Amino acid sequence: MSFVEKLKVVALYTGFWLVFAVVFAVMFAMLAVCVVGIPFGLMMAVLGVAVLMFKADFVLTQLAPELMLFGGLAGAFLTAFLGALAVKLGFIVSRFFLRIKRRCDALRNW
Repeated sequence: MSFVEKLKVVALYTGFWLVFAVVFAVMFAMLAVCVVGIPFGLMMAVLGVAVLMFKADFVLTQLAPELMLFGGLAGAFLTAFLGALAVKLGFIVSRFFLRIKRRCDALRNW
């Protein structure tokens, strides 16, 4: 294997690891938001239902109970979507790694 081919292999793997580091940081942030957002959204929705049922909007908060209910559910579903998107990004990066590995193996065996 020549020096140029070795350099191509090193450049391909270096590029992959840079992409992996960026995607890992994005996935970590998205999953952290998911871990916090889903329980908070569900608690807000339950609190909104309780305020609606007991007509206690003057005691608990100045937010409208409908806003608490539907905003909490929307927040929970949005953060769940971000979690699913983070998992999808992980699958995309793993496929990218397999493509890079096949390309580097082809360069080594050429």
